[in-house]
Amino acid sequence: MNWEAIGAVAELSGAIGVIASLVYLATQIGHNTRASAVEAKLAAAEMLAGFVDMLIVDPTLNEIFMRGRSSSESLNIEEQQRFSNMVMKTMWLCSAAHFQLRTGTLSDEDWFETKAILDFWIAGQGVRDWWRRFGHQRFGKTFADFVDLEVARAEAEAGAA
Repeated sequence: MNWEAIGAVAELSGAIGVIASLVYLATQIGHNTRASAVEAKLAAAEMLAGFVDMLIVDPTLNEIFMRGRSSSESLNIEEQQRFSNMVMKTMWLCSAAHFQLRTGTLSDEDWFETKAILDFWIAGQGVRDWWRRFGHQRFGKTFADFVDLEVARAEAEAGAA
């Protein structure tokens, strides 16, 4: 065997090693992507469950939630502040999920669940009023524009009913 043949075999072996490394790396990236998606889903579920737990444990807070969602005008100053904090917390959850959707970390199916929560909140006149007065300027442009469209849609649906 001459040196050229030995060199060719060594180059072929090196190329096979590089290809094997790339396949392994691609597999690991795929696993990491799935793990990130699972973590994002679990974090969103924990945030929502924590919020619902607050309403279950505190009947007064639940009453504020129900009255404020219909009309924040029915709330006193302290209740309006608590309601505002509830809406803000929900919008943070939705904003985070919207970001994850845009970056491909959250699937369309998982976004559907968060969007249903957002739709429920926005269907309430008190939440729409809160968004126009306080919420819009507290969020990034992309999410604020998205919610503006959803608020306009909800207003149209409420007017048609």
